[in-house]
Amino acid sequence: MGEPQIFMPELFKEDENGTLRLVAGYCPESKNWTFPKYLADPVSFTDNIEERLLSPTGILHSFTIVRRSMPEYVVPYVLALVDFPDEVVRVMAQVETQDAGALTLGEDMGVTTGFIRKAEDDSDVISYKFIPVREMK
Repeated sequence: MGEPQIFMPELFKEDENGTLRLVAGYCPESKNWTFPKYLADPVSFTDNIEERLLSPTGILHSFTIVRRSMPEYVVPYVLALVDFPDEVVRVMAQVETQDAGALTLGEDMGVTTGFIRKAEDDSDVISYKFIPVREMK
């Protein structure tokens, strides 16, 4: 088993306060946000895209508990759609939670990192995940 691998580290980073945030694209011409950051804006078709951070928290739109998946994904795990209303962006990711049964639609979700799957060499693959704000330390 190798060292943990970071999956797409360009999609997340800490802000100046040490809060983990998702890295999005913003087009000043159309005021459109995308996640992940696109090479061109799908609204105005311009390539004038700025890198900006999404809000530190979003709202749980929907979720499911995945019980059958590809072999590299350890089941069960929670997969969710989280809305970032200020940016009008919806993002899908796994959820880090102690109690999937306590998840409530509309609750505030933050961003964290954690195990998402196994790599071919059996090392852990780490990436961004959502976490209920009530479970954040």
